[in-house]
Amino acid sequence: MKNYTLHFLILTAVTALLGFSGLDLIGGTLIRIICLISGIGLILSCLDSVLLSRRQKRALQQQPEPIREKSNNDQPLDK
Repeated sequence: MKNYTLHFLILTAVTALLGFSGLDLIGGTLIRIICLISGIGLILSCLDSVLLSRRQKRALQQQPEPIREKSNNDQPLDK
């Protein structure tokens, strides 16, 4: 859902400007409802983004470091 954050932001801004500008539009109530729904979607997508990034950081911190074996290629060459 975090992929749609920018879409929700643009939709919320446009519908807020149209719905709450004071113009007497035919679908004014519908535009305000769309603004409310897209605002809720924006909040949810932002929360989803924050929560997923924290989970991924925690998962990376809990994974043990891989053991790296030394090979002959790691040693410097003496000439």
